[in-house]
Amino acid sequence: MDQEFAEGVELEDGFVPFPQVEVIVEDLPLESKHKLISRLWREEAVRTNPIDVTRFHELCEACRAGDLEQVDNIVSFGVDVNAIDEFDYTPLILASLCGHEEVVKYLLEHGAVCDRDTFQGERCLYGALTENIRSLLLKFDISKAVDAIQPFAAHIASLLTKVEPASSDVIFSSSTKPSPATSTGSSPSEPRQFHLHRFILSARSTYFRENLAGRWRSKKLVKLSSSMDPRAFDIVVKYLYSIDITIGSVELSERTAQVARKLDLPDLISTLENLKAEESFRRKREHRQEDMRRAQADFERFVQKDVIGARMEVRKDDFLANKEEYCTVPSDSTADILLSVEDEDEHVIVLYPTHRAMLIRSEYYMTMFTSFFAEGAYSVSSFDDQDDGTKKRLPIVPLSASRAVAEIVLSYLYMDRVDIPGAIALDVLYTADLLLIDKLKSLASVALTNSTSEDGDAIADPTVGKHATPLYANIYDILRAGWATRMDRLERFAAKYFADNLAHFIVQDEFADVVLESAHRIRSREETDTIELIDDIRFYLAQKYGILFEDDMDPVTGKVQEGPWRKITNYERQYNAELDLIDGLLERLDLDA
Repeated sequence: MDQEFAEGVELEDGFVPFPQVEVIVEDLPLESKHKLISRLWREEAVRTNPIDVTRFHELCEACRAGDLEQVDNIVSFGVDVNAIDEFDYTPLILASLCGHEEVVKYLLEHGAVCDRDTFQGERCLYGALTENIRSLLLKFDISKAVDAIQPFAAHIASLLTKVEPASSDVIFSSSTKPSPATSTGSSPSEPRQFHLHRFILSARSTYFRENLAGRWRSKKLVKLSSSMDPRAFDIVVKYLYSIDITIGSVELSERTAQVARKLDLPDLISTLENLKAEESFRRKREHRQEDMRRAQADFERFVQKDVIGARMEVRKDDFLANKEEYCTVPSDSTADILLSVEDEDEHVIVLYPTHRAMLIRSEYYMTMFTSFFAEGAYSVSSFDDQDDGTKKRLPIVPLSASRAVAEIVLSYLYMDRVDIPGAIALDVLYTADLLLIDKLKSLASVALTNSTSEDGDAIADPTVGKHATPLYANIYDILRAGWATRMDRLERFAAKYFADNLAHFIVQDEFADVVLESAHRIRSREETDTIELIDDIRFYLAQKYGILFEDDMDPVTGKVQEGPWRKITNYERQYNAELDLIDGLLERLDLDA
């Protein structure tokens, strides 16, 4: 048996096969192919993960509504964008039918397929609402599609070559001796070094996790044995770092499969088999996305156990009295930074063992760790001499957020997807803005505006009326958060909420205050400048009452005109009355808009 590492520990050959599953085929009525696929997908999805079914239906609704941010939020969880609902619609068909070009483009870029040779593809093209969408569907080459989880994979892959800030903490070096399988009789070559990260190896491989916590715990350099083909090890590393792999020869594929078996990586073996098969580009891309989802699942388990699950809680007084005592972690921990969060309710400091390599997904932390300030001087080796064999000291970086918000941030940074409870979505939004994480800001905004009357965390405003949807936060706080964090979604949401319940808000002093704030947001405002909030409210009022034709509206007042050839409807009369309410408020505030 080959020994793949110089330490000489034998590795088991072979791997545990998948269990045999008995397949029971029921008598089913004849069904068309697309109906059969749809039904089987729904049955399997409900059996394996009912949450995915719910998310898929939410994706369909977001595609109907053209809500691009909500679509992005759901797709980030790995929902199948080519699945079919009970009415035989795919998300792409729904977005195409409803005329949402940006959503159509997003779905195509994230793996949605419009194949003209299939029923679904022809249906999608035939039903496209606009010529622009039809042209987009026709010209979009399947080879242009990208992974739905590309930002996550791209960051993990970049760590292999990122120079600053330095984050590699273990080096694997190939032997200087020639490999018997590839270069017998040739002169020794220069050793190849792989600068890797303990936490990534531990998250992706049980074998590496056990050895990095055991015989390699104190080692900065691990030598590969002469029997290890560096090319095969390179492919293993690329797989663990979520890099799309290619195999140049059958021999190298077999060598890599042998290494994968000894390192207990059955999913890599499956990937290698898929690479051998002559499959369509679409099928290969599906395999690639499956690999990415497995990587995300590996990191999710790692975060729950080794980051959030390994947090330490210290009484605030004790921590302030002796910080040095509490900035240690077990020596087998892969962490290199402690993130500290103050829990004001319980008067404790919570310390999370984290990794600079993942914190730098935030521009805030990237700047911190590459600056000339003290935090920028931290390096992986700075604290090596403070490792006594059982504990090692780490630098501490504070985060001004609650414990719940901090764990949301960490979950996002490590696996690129997260469920944000509406009750803390506003806090997550402000924290994401502080840390310069735009995608998390978008996810928080979606969570903040997705409340329902059945949600126990949402609170109804008694001044609005019983028919209004309860909110996770005061509507004025939501609007101001939109202004402060530059989130247009929240501004639009607040304007529509005001328009839907104008009679309740128009008499409130705080509503008058936000109108004044909106007016003052325009620098060097002239008397005749519009007020953004008022413009948005008028727009949503027109939607509310179905005012669609501008020719019927007075160009100065915006009201629907009545003339000898046209009588206005009750809806139009109510629309005019609500515009009068707005005009009355502006007059009282001495604003001309």
